[in-house]
Amino acid sequence: MAFRTGLAIALGVGLWWAAPAAGQFDLEIITPHHEHIQQEFERAFVEHVGRPLKIRWLKQGTGQLLKVLEAKDRAEPGKSFGLDVFFGGGVPDHQLAAERHFTIAANVPAEILSGIPPEIAGVANYDKEGRWFGSALSAFGVLMNRRGLGQQNLPEIQTWEDLCHPRMFGWVVIADPRKSSSVRVSYELILQQYGWEKGWPLLMQLAANSRLIADASSAVPNEVASGNALAGPCIDFYGRARVAQAGGGVLAYVNPRGGSAITPDPISLLRDPPHRELAERFIAFVLSAEGQGLWILPPGAPGGPREHALYRLPMRPDVFERHRGELLVRNPYEEAGQGVFCRMNDELQNARTVLLAELVGVALVDQHTELKAAWKALIAGGMKPAALDEWRKPPFSEQEGLALSHRLAEGGRGAREITRDWVRMFKQKYANVQRLAK
Repeated sequence: MAFRTGLAIALGVGLWWAAPAAGQFDLEIITPHHEHIQQEFERAFVEHVGRPLKIRWLKQGTGQLLKVLEAKDRAEPGKSFGLDVFFGGGVPDHQLAAERHFTIAANVPAEILSGIPPEIAGVANYDKEGRWFGSALSAFGVLMNRRGLGQQNLPEIQTWEDLCHPRMFGWVVIADPRKSSSVRVSYELILQQYGWEKGWPLLMQLAANSRLIADASSAVPNEVASGNALAGPCIDFYGRARVAQAGGGVLAYVNPRGGSAITPDPISLLRDPPHRELAERFIAFVLSAEGQGLWILPPGAPGGPREHALYRLPMRPDVFERHRGELLVRNPYEEAGQGVFCRMNDELQNARTVLLAELVGVALVDQHTELKAAWKALIAGGMKPAALDEWRKPPFSEQEGLALSHRLAEGGRGAREITRDWVRMFKQKYANVQRLAK
């Protein structure tokens, strides 16, 4: 059966509504998912429906997608976005979209939803109000170039602190959390494992160790695989795909001890979708055992993808049970029961998702040159106590940060004033560290 290959186009704030003519597409999906996922789910869904479909895919990082929706909502409050499904990204992003009424409750058959446990390792697998549903599970850890680390006489990464150690200066790669929701989860994991007082300086060191800062999470494994960097925060499926390609002797993916979590990668129904019936049918298909097999089965296997392995973890335990013995990964629900993953504080993560993106962006990404110079001076000066104290001093308390997150989420002039203050504050901080390090 013929089907239309998904169309991925770059979006930017202000570049969106080249809206198609009415009736040109049967279903329109915004997504951070790469083209292989688009192609395999489109093919399988077309076969499931049993007739040709024209599906339009609009691809961009989750943070950028949300900014585009925000811009459209400001221009036409409460109106339809002219799109149907938001597929992929992190829970905080889908929760934020729901709270801003960008998404609405989807009707998913009870027999399909009953196959997905309500939570894993303390993290909700779907919204109780039906505004988002976990479509796949993602763990967050580190991809390292094992061969390159050996050539530089550097130890393999086992913890987040290893990645932040001075010996890794210039060998790390990270991504901008304003553009990638997945790496933002990695940063949140560091804060949750070590606490705000110790975790924030570690985030500074992680960024200061970075040779470059990418715009997308998918760029991190590319840099590590090429040897341009030797390690970086990575989603498990990107890591597994790269290890499968290069071999375990070259690359390795690791879940940092005590600092990895497993969370759902949601799917949501956008507000006033033009193709609601087919959109809800697509969401139900993604959550069904039929759709979930696409994530984990090898290409060509019955019920699996046609051409591309997707290296993802399904939401449904029955998919793992049905294919036990065929899979090279363990059932994450069993691992969660054995304490492999830390228990994320969902409420805390959601409360500061905007804060973390903007603070890391302004303080560590936009001022990366100044940050690296301060860290380099601190290392070269032998970690003088006064300079180290200035480096480790958080910009504000955790509670103050939560209040700032709320103000940032409101946007407008108040948010701009906050970020302008941060620019000045961190410029002065980095200058002070350099002065004290001498």
